[in-house]
Amino acid sequence: MRRRILLILAAAVLVTAVPATAASAQGEKSQEGFLRMRTVGWTDVNFSGDTVQQGQTVTVTGKVKIMDSWPSSLAKGVPNTCFMSMIAPGPVIVLKERTLNGESVPTRIDCAKGRVYDFSMTFAGRRVGRWHVHPAFAVKGAGTLIGPGAWINIKENPAGFTNEATLLSGGTVNLENYQLSFIWIWLTLTFIIGMVWMIYWTVPKRTIPHLAVTSQIPLNTDGRDYGLITKKDHRNSTIMMLATVVLLGAGWIYQLANFPTKIPQQIIQFAPPNVERPAPFVSLQAGKGKAIYDAANKQVTLTVTATNKGDQPAQLSQFAVADLTWFNQAVPAAKPTGPQAVDTAYPMTVQSDTIAPGATQEVTVTMPSDVWIHQEKLLPIGESQLTVTGQLRFQTPNGDTTDVEVDEPLTPTAFTT
Repeated sequence: MRRRILLILAAAVLVTAVPATAASAQGEKSQEGFLRMRTVGWTDVNFSGDTVQQGQTVTVTGKVKIMDSWPSSLAKGVPNTCFMSMIAPGPVIVLKERTLNGESVPTRIDCAKGRVYDFSMTFAGRRVGRWHVHPAFAVKGAGTLIGPGAWINIKENPAGFTNEATLLSGGTVNLENYQLSFIWIWLTLTFIIGMVWMIYWTVPKRTIPHLAVTSQIPLNTDGRDYGLITKKDHRNSTIMMLATVVLLGAGWIYQLANFPTKIPQQIIQFAPPNVERPAPFVSLQAGKGKAIYDAANKQVTLTVTATNKGDQPAQLSQFAVADLTWFNQAVPAAKPTGPQAVDTAYPMTVQSDTIAPGATQEVTVTMPSDVWIHQEKLLPIGESQLTVTGQLRFQTPNGDTTDVEVDEPLTPTAFTT
């Protein structure tokens, strides 16, 4: 048994010591299609750059909408607490600032279904390498919904990387190494106490190799009558407990003496200001749309009946689905630009894409790509609710745009994968 335990410990050390391959994504493809399409919609996401030195910053801007088609099974159908952040494979970036609708939001916010938030987040490069990062919008009761991502190249800064913060006393510290020696001392001492406790009760004791016997002992006895726990064990346990209490007391005294000025951790939650937006100049007629997935050609065809309520022609330019954007190839300005567009922008073709002022007509969108099923796993083929949900963007000749949410039942031509 001791040999087995030593082999397990050696394997654990080996697994810990061998470096792991860097993650290239953050699990967005593992989320269900309905969760990605019907919860949060992303539009106009743009990264200011894709190559920086350590300490230099990149700003991510865009719009995020809590969809009106929010599933009733999530957050009881009423999302009310949200949090905006950046997702990266570990501490490779440092988030410097984030704003929603022009207001700085250091913590979570009050949110509501149907609201649209203009966001801006600035992060600095920290660890040298090529990293895939995303904006993310977390909703209580639903989890974290990931937006369009981009590959960011972080180059080494010859001067090194610093992450400075200003204290209440007016002094400046580098968070990269602030109190690092004390942290290592504290972690080492607590690790030693934990290892002593674990080894004491697993290696020389019979509680682990004789579980079949131990499980038969009543809960309200320490097993002394069976030779499992002795007076010596009680004494040693008391010594380890006292050592832990002394260590905690020493740490408490240390922080009182060295950090007399401090404030409690702040908990702030508020609703960002609502941005007044123009009324949509295009509306969709309910019950007159349809979506078809052609398994043979691996394409989705979406047909909607739209009414132009404006005084200028309205042309369909984009269709935003989850963290992807389909763009009308007949509209040059519709194609997204920026680092994030490399993996998240796809061409589509549109029939009858322009609607005259005051007119109502059918608009058909065809989106051919293997991205629907095999690459992004967006379509809920084989699930109980088949829908295609996203935001259609119409624009006028003078550059005005409006986004209209569409949520249509999906008809697959064949259940193939």
